[in-house]
Amino acid sequence: MIRVNLLPHREEKRKRRQQQFGVLAGLSAIAGVVVAGAVWFMLDRQVDQQTQNVNYMKSEIAKLDTQIEEIRKIREETASLLAKKQVVENLQSNRSEPVQLLDSCCASFRRACTSRP
Repeated sequence: MIRVNLLPHREEKRKRRQQQFGVLAGLSAIAGVVVAGAVWFMLDRQVDQQTQNVNYMKSEIAKLDTQIEEIRKIREETASLLAKKQVVENLQSNRSEPVQLLDSCCASFRRACTSRP
């Protein structure tokens, strides 16, 4: 029987497998770095977008606060004007009372004077 030495063939096969493993490990590492970079980039964009949203909301809240303050002032002015209007209406309704009082005094004085002969 002929004996064939397969040791060099096995050794070459092992080296090829080790090379393939190294290449695949390197490609996997590169792919992992690319995926991690893409995820980081997407998350960074989302954080930036949220920061912009927060800043926009803060500016809108500030605008609304100023509008609320203006509305509060307008309501105070309205209440003040309504109170003044009520005072004027009361004065207007009571305006004829002194005239009527004087008129009734004059009428009763005339009756008193005409009833005495």
